[in-house]
Amino acid sequence: MTYLTNGKYSVTFPSSPDYLEEAEAITSKIAKEARFEASAVDDISIAVTELFNNAVHHGNKNNISKKVVLTYRLDEKGLTVSIKDEGKGFEPEELRDPLAPENLLAESGRGIYLVKHLMDDVRFNITESGSEITVFKALPGVK
Repeated sequence: MTYLTNGKYSVTFPSSPDYLEEAEAITSKIAKEARFEASAVDDISIAVTELFNNAVHHGNKNNISKKVVLTYRLDEKGLTVSIKDEGKGFEPEELRDPLAPENLLAESGRGIYLVKHLMDDVRFNITESGSEITVFKALPGVK
């Protein structure tokens, strides 16, 4: 993990599912140190691991020479995490609705939907040189 200025931490991983557990462990550690309740720690960890997995498989197409960068920023309002890949990007508006009858039995396609329900805010910065998804979870008692 690399400490950056302004209270940010960043870690860069090769684009491989082999690093999923390490990404989850770092995320959980940061969320626990920020004093999130156990359920919120789980929510944050699930969201980040889902997005990490998407970055590896969908963004970087399992190309281990590409990178996935996780950046964490904790402030008085909460924890912000960005997950950036080096893929060709995607259109968030074009994601299929996992609750539509024709998608209920699909084996995939629920990740972003799940992340949106676990986190307080989700933002997309999609370019042809990569996707960056930023998620935010408010600290308890912060609106």
